[in-house]
Amino acid sequence: MKYLIYVALAFVLWFVMFVIKPFNFWLMMAFSTSLLSVISYIYYKDQFKKEYFNFREIAIGIVSALLLYGIFWFGKFVLDSVGIIPNHNQNISSVYANKGIVPGWAVAVLLFFPIGFGEDFFWRGYLQRHLAGKYGKWAGLGITVFFYTAVHIPTLNPVLLLASFLVGIYWGLIFLWRGNIVAAVISHMVWDPLIFIIAPLN
Repeated sequence: MKYLIYVALAFVLWFVMFVIKPFNFWLMMAFSTSLLSVISYIYYKDQFKKEYFNFREIAIGIVSALLLYGIFWFGKFVLDSVGIIPNHNQNISSVYANKGIVPGWAVAVLLFFPIGFGEDFFWRGYLQRHLAGKYGKWAGLGITVFFYTAVHIPTLNPVLLLASFLVGIYWGLIFLWRGNIVAAVISHMVWDPLIFIIAPLN
């Protein structure tokens, strides 16, 4: 059950970043995801074999990131039209609240690497893979999505929780489909700066 220690560590890191906020948010996020990447690498360094880095995996990663952006654009349209989540625009704005702390280009770079890379390498490349081997692929996906969503609960932001739940399923399914982490990691690395800096939805 050593994985629970690392999940607990992620919960602590996310709580410090989103609630206590003792330092620059982006530096804390970069540090946290880098630390989780090191843990993932120790256990599953084989995730990035040379044969996985091919045109097909990279293309799937990029296209899936664009598709996910389209899904979120449509989701924003639905929220604006139906209003099923009260004050959803304020919730969305709070997600973008940290954007002005450092220059936009620096945020985009950090979101690409190490943040986007590190998040997916840990949650999918380490936790989901470990749980799939222990309990089966679908249970591994479900438990990982649960933890990935729950780690955002301290934000008390229903839109962020819903987004975490959806992307957890999305990237988890890509990981299951491809059988390696490359496409899911690239999708995360591209989607983060796209939706946060290049074409934000707020």
